[in-house]
Amino acid sequence: MKPDIAAPGVEILAAWSPISPVSEVIGDKRISNYSVVSGTSMACHHATAATAYVKSFHPYWSPTAIKSAATPMSASLNPKAEFAYGAGQINPVKALNPGLVYDANETDYVNFLCGQGYDTKKLRTITSDDSCCTQQHNNGMVRDLNLPSFALSINTSPPFSGTFHRTVTNVGVNTSTYFLCKIL
Repeated sequence: MKPDIAAPGVEILAAWSPISPVSEVIGDKRISNYSVVSGTSMACHHATAATAYVKSFHPYWSPTAIKSAATPMSASLNPKAEFAYGAGQINPVKALNPGLVYDANETDYVNFLCGQGYDTKKLRTITSDDSCCTQQHNNGMVRDLNLPSFALSINTSPPFSGTFHRTVTNVGVNTSTYFLCKIL
């Protein structure tokens, strides 16, 4: 599955516990209230703040709708980049007026997990309710999770095709026009 969201996580200046060593070098006794660190744990703070910012303008949007409001990434701008494909790059200002959003609810995620092969016991560990996986949950529901990213399990023998169903909601101007690009 392509990344849903890309967030800044490289060389982020952040608060640092003064009781935590600055480096992993034995004998290094330096302390600091701040450190420049990289990694997904650093991107989490930025993604959370961006989400809170968008939520303050759109209090009724679900987390899925907010996530889908990310600025689309483009392979044409950087075709060899690891993150050239996917749902989007965090841009809180642009996310306030994305035009279209994708939404998914708890039932959609339960169907997704069941389609991934979770049994009822594992599902209830996650949901903490009486959700259950039945025969109606199949792999087709996995690819139909209403997100802007797509995943398709294929056999290595060509040819193959896949159909994805998505529902978008216009949160832009009522007279907006959008065009669908078919990916081949």
